[in-house]
Amino acid sequence: MKDKQTVTTKFHHAYTGWNSLEFTDEQGDEVSIRMTDEDYLSLADTLQTKADRIRKERAEEAAEQQRALEAKGSEDE
Repeated sequence: MKDKQTVTTKFHHAYTGWNSLEFTDEQGDEVSIRMTDEDYLSLADTLQTKADRIRKERAEEAAEQQRALEAKGSEDE
């Protein structure tokens, strides 16, 4: 049987070393994860997908806000 532990914390800092990914939280607690080259490539793909989605959502929100401003501007005229 495997033990599972879930820890929730607030990200403060990350560092990647030769074969590990290290995280530090606001209280200075550290987590070190041993990583292979394949693990880094998989993580990079996952992070890129997440970042692309966030950027797309932000661009759509900015465009919506711009349209609302333009609509309000044309009402004021």
